[in-house]
Amino acid sequence: MSGYANALNVDPIAEGGAKGPGDITNLTLSLSLEQTAVTVQGAPLSVAAHAQFDDGSLPQNIVWSVSNTSLGSIGDDGVFEANGYAAGTVVISAQVGSLVASQSLQISVDITKNPDNLGEAQRALLSQHGQGGPRGLGPDAAFRFLYPYDNTVFPRGLAAPSLQFGSGGASATYVKLTTDGFSYTAFANASAPLRVVIPEAVWRGVTSSASATSAVKVQVSELVGGVVTGPIEQQWSIAQGSLKGAIYYNTYRSPLASTGGVMRIRPGQNAEVLQKGCTVCHSVSSKGNVLVTGVNWDKNPIDSEAFDLAADGSSKVRRIVNDGRVFAFGALTPDGTRLVANGIPTTEPLPRGLSGPFASQFFDTKSGKAIDVPTLSSNVTYAVTPNFSPDGAHLAFNNRDLSAGHTLSVLDYDSSSSPPTFSNLRTILENPDKVVAWPSFLPDSAAIVFHEGDSFDTGKYQGGALYADLRLVGLDGKNPKSLARLNGYDSSGNSYLPYGDAEEGHLDYEPSVLPVPVGGYYWVLFTSRRAYGNTIAPGGSVARGDDKWGKPQGEEESPSPRKKIWLAPIDVDYPGKLDPSHPAIYLPGQELESGNMRAFAALQPCRGNGGSCESAAECCTGFCRQTGRTDDGPVLQCVPPPDNACSQEDEPCAVAADCCNSLDLCINKRCASPTPEEPPIH
Repeated sequence: MSGYANALNVDPIAEGGAKGPGDITNLTLSLSLEQTAVTVQGAPLSVAAHAQFDDGSLPQNIVWSVSNTSLGSIGDDGVFEANGYAAGTVVISAQVGSLVASQSLQISVDITKNPDNLGEAQRALLSQHGQGGPRGLGPDAAFRFLYPYDNTVFPRGLAAPSLQFGSGGASATYVKLTTDGFSYTAFANASAPLRVVIPEAVWRGVTSSASATSAVKVQVSELVGGVVTGPIEQQWSIAQGSLKGAIYYNTYRSPLASTGGVMRIRPGQNAEVLQKGCTVCHSVSSKGNVLVTGVNWDKNPIDSEAFDLAADGSSKVRRIVNDGRVFAFGALTPDGTRLVANGIPTTEPLPRGLSGPFASQFFDTKSGKAIDVPTLSSNVTYAVTPNFSPDGAHLAFNNRDLSAGHTLSVLDYDSSSSPPTFSNLRTILENPDKVVAWPSFLPDSAAIVFHEGDSFDTGKYQGGALYADLRLVGLDGKNPKSLARLNGYDSSGNSYLPYGDAEEGHLDYEPSVLPVPVGGYYWVLFTSRRAYGNTIAPGGSVARGDDKWGKPQGEEESPSPRKKIWLAPIDVDYPGKLDPSHPAIYLPGQELESGNMRAFAALQPCRGNGGSCESAAECCTGFCRQTGRTDDGPVLQCVPPPDNACSQEDEPCAVAADCCNSLDLCINKRCASPTPEEPPIH
């Protein structure tokens, strides 16, 4: 870019010369922009800023900055470049010594695309409302959204959703996305099955543009035989933050791993192989630094392995133990140093692939040796599917000492004594008709999301139906919540899933909660056998999309491709709500052909001072701050705790008053946004 003087046709000499920071005593700095409001259309657009003193002279050594780098960046020449896709107000500032001047630039987005060069007549038809049919939508009764679901809350940072539809044979489509100051319209030839692609740059733009309380409105029309049906409509919300850490899950028949294994997805990226082979029954510490798993299998996993996970994504063996039951499905302490083994009684129901008896014991994951903890063995023998809270103060489990899988219990845990102590055993939930298992704590460590179903598993060995839903209960056992919207039901108990309750109902299992809130929500990962649009569904494009249970194949099971990882938000202010959950999202980045299950949401191992970061949750000190600037925007690094400074979102707190934003909450010793108000349902 050229310098700001040339960009504005200003002659520094004619304007009275230039002054540096040492010459500015008793002067005032002002800032002007070429334009104060612009509209971008999917391409960068430049706006020059001009700073000067009140005596008409021009400053030297200006430090330029912008308030929101998602909208654009500014160079040393004072020329701001909007990225072309994001709408909002950006504050541009110039600093010279102790003087600062700022101006606001309002950016709107209006993008229209026609990549397949549809003719004017087709575009005119598609822009109209369909005639006849239900609500005047048109003659194609099959035209409807299959994915995503209406009123979904999307986090930032994930790949754009694939819009998927039922259709009677469309030839062309029209889509319009609108939110605050943002409009995107596209015309295209129709695909079969019918899908609409949102370009990734457009998706980043709309998720950056939408505020916490605004709706993203989506309208789609189709052309069938020269007649328009539509628009059909949905609205979505955008959580004001990106998911943290990584998601680890078991996979079977993976093309990437050439077999089974443990996979990892970093939000916004595609799956990668962490451990190949018959690597099963894994758990991950909430701080993301240790993974434990069983390896190989013969009635039980043959060996147990623990791995150290590094911030650069690598892993190395921490310990191998010659009994696969030691680490399989174990509860890791938040730092991964110790583990409560998953207890295995001799009678059904049991998690598949394990056989007992094997009592719950306390293990050191570095040495692999058992630690004698009398207060554990005196309270429970078989703690099945155990899990520690993110603050390390509680252990939840299915208590097989008390019933055949029908009891959820909690123990308090104190790591400060030697040996550690477990106390205050209590039952928080009983269901005489269902197995209640796989408890996972919310980040506030005050409530548990759990699986309530026919058994511990997502289906019978070599195929066969086992049903389950996810529920929520507080540690006091009061006011359990059904999480209806997460499970696919409206407030009246009717299924909103597109293929109906018989095909998709009660197919949600094995929850795991990201240990930090994002954007006012807690985020639950879970296994589901529901359909995914027209991709993995009856008649979908992936083979065996109608086989939700899997089939025998010789001596090996052939898992269903319907078994996938899904994601759903729960409101941070859940205690006062009948249903604090929201519709689920298919986790992008998974391999479509494989069977995936048992996702663990964990933070990435923390980085030391000087390490690059996007969030304070990535830093060992808990602070991620700007330390410099490049042409691409601010440089963020992990830094020591600043002196006498309030804490930003994700940074440490003891109480909410420690947070810079007076509305923030202090959850698990980190500042967090409250749940935003939902936009009115259309």
